[in-house]
Amino acid sequence: MSALDRAAAMNGRNKGGIMLGSFISSRHYAELLARGRQAGPRMLELDPAQLARHYNRQPFVFAHALAGNEYFALPRLFDLCRRMDSRKIRYRIGEIPDDAHFDSSFDRYKAGLSLEDAIDRFEEERAYVVIYNPELDPEYRVVIEGVLAEIAADTASLDPEMTWYSTYIFISTRDAVTPYHMDREMNFLCQIRGTKRVQLWNPADEEVMTDAQKDLLLAHVGERPTFRDALENKASTFDLGPGMGVHHPFIAPHRVYTGRDLSVSLAVTYRTRRSDVCTAAHVFNAKLRRLGWRPLPVGRSRALDRCKAAGLRLFRRGRGLIRGRGDGRA
Repeated sequence: MSALDRAAAMNGRNKGGIMLGSFISSRHYAELLARGRQAGPRMLELDPAQLARHYNRQPFVFAHALAGNEYFALPRLFDLCRRMDSRKIRYRIGEIPDDAHFDSSFDRYKAGLSLEDAIDRFEEERAYVVIYNPELDPEYRVVIEGVLAEIAADTASLDPEMTWYSTYIFISTRDAVTPYHMDREMNFLCQIRGTKRVQLWNPADEEVMTDAQKDLLLAHVGERPTFRDALENKASTFDLGPGMGVHHPFIAPHRVYTGRDLSVSLAVTYRTRRSDVCTAAHVFNAKLRRLGWRPLPVGRSRALDRCKAAGLRLFRRGRGLIRGRGDGRA
């Protein structure tokens, strides 16, 4: 496994250590491109001019045709919860503050109830359920990879070669909150039922996240940066209804509020060869910071970022050889 693949694998594990998502081989990517370029009805409406202007730089709204799709009806989603690996389902109960710590919120707000309790009394208990990697289910894989294929085809000229993807279905009762946090990939979020208010922050803004914070975030050192009151007025706000979606750029911080009705949404997150290089460069910078250096921020020079990614690969290869000798394998 390459250094870039190891960085991706590290970034693709949840708190319990279970692997999230799947790597995309070159062959799989080619199949996605071919599928996404086929003529016929489409699930996403992504405007080429808008993509060229804003993709992976600024959030933007798009339209989709998933609202009303039978796969996202509540009974079918609850059946999916029951047959999925229990480690792939996370849930919360009741209201939580909008400044709650995201990573610990699923453990702190269960009210002593089981997943079956949450499903059986979903609205009564004000539950919030996340299905991790529904694409692993054969029934759901067809429709979800169809969405991924369209994203791959529409972004191929801007950001070629997807390397990994992971999807999530969010089911929430009224007035639920997803606390402020940032993910380590790009995202196309599709609102399928109900309404949501999505707030996104610009990760390039030093007041939102410093270069050091981004390095540590992608190196998985410490906690994710948390919300501060000073950030409130810096958010871009998007009100989504069924059939609408919003694109999240790489590592863009966000916070989400569900409206007055039950909500269902699908997040399609993924990484590309370019974002893998960016991630590896951030990890390399984090190592330099531990030595007391102040490295040039990632993104200032694409050539230097590639050198840093290569440096990380050499570092890990050398460390592996040293460990191999210590184990008597070399």
